[in-house]
Parts: sequence; structure tokens; C-alpha cells
Amino acid sequence: MFDALEKSLSTLKNSSVLVSDGNPGVEEELTVALDFSDGSRLEAVFWRIIKNGATGLSSFDHQHQYGLPARIDALKELQKELHNKTVTEARFDKETGDLLFQFTGNVKVQVFNVTAYEIWHIKFADGTEEYSNNVRRKRTPDRR
Repeated sequence: MFDALEKSLSTLKNSSVLVSDGNPGVEEELTVALDFSDGSRLEAVFWRIIKNGATGLSSFDHQHQYGLPARIDALKELQKELHNKTVTEARFDKETGDLLFQFTGNVKVQVFNVTAYEIWHIKFADGTEEYSNNVRRKRTPDRR
């Protein structure tokens, strides 16, 4: 059922990414766009960085100050973390619908699928697409 998505994700290996604002002009919610060097594009609302095995900054931190001198610009931080990095692995978690991208430099980006609505969308270079709400529907519900 998820074989096509996993196969498409595997084509991202060795791609670099450019990170941009996926919904410019909308201040309430940061949507990031990851443009892969192979021509694929991912837009995501909820994500976090995992660096050297520890969780780090996430989309939930965007525009919060937390006692820091300035508000956090999560977009700029993600751009900085992924600059000059390439994908070493891209996976789909069948249980949660999350996407996980491993990059060089021991950096991961986890893209969350936390609602029944479309919060991530990926379009691959070959034109195939997948939406977070569709993968949620494809999962087999627990029948206990």
C-alpha cells in the first residue's frame, strides 16, 4: 500500500535541499518548503530538527522568545541547518504518517502528520504526489 511512497522517497537520496517559506505573507503559521535538487518539493507545517541524536528546534518554536534576546526564526534556523547538506535517507513511518529525512552531518528533519488535515504535501520529480491526510486514511485502523 505504501510501497510507491517509499520508493519515491528513496529517490531523494543524495539530493540537496533549498528551504524557503512555503506560504509567504502568512504570519500566523510557518509553512516550510523543501525544494530538492532532483525537482521534488515538500511543503510542511509541523516539523522538528534532530541533530547529533538530540531533538532541537521545531516549527512550534517559531516566533517564540523563551527569554532569548530575540524571537526565534525557525525558517532561518532550518535553512542554516540544511545548508550544504544532502539526503542520506528518506523514510515514511507507516504507523504515524510522519516523514523522516536523514542528512549528512548527523542532522534529521522529522515532518509530523498530527491531524486529519493536509499538513504536509510532497510532489516528486516524476509528478506523483502524496498528502498527509491521504496516508492517514490508507493506514489500517486498530481493530481491537
